[in-house]
Amino acid sequence: MVRVVKKGLLLVLLLVAFVVGTQNPDLVEVNYIVASAKMPLATLLSLCLFTGILVGLLFNLTSLVKLKQKNRQLHKANNLLLTKNQSQS
Repeated sequence: MVRVVKKGLLLVLLLVAFVVGTQNPDLVEVNYIVASAKMPLATLLSLCLFTGILVGLLFNLTSLVKLKQKNRQLHKANNLLLTKNQSQS
């Protein structure tokens, strides 16, 4: 069931991306710090979207690593307490 929902959401996102891309074919000028470039608005929107997704994933990845480390520490402490409790019984 979860796979079907994920595939459905992906299909909807691709459809929305296609519609946005076809509705924004105009060229826009993007000024960087040292240069500028002309590109279609749809391309610029896609680049901004994927950049945002990557930044979000990087922030979540650091949190995930910290949580996994904390989880390992808690498992070690729990196993230590379990062995100590079993040796006392």
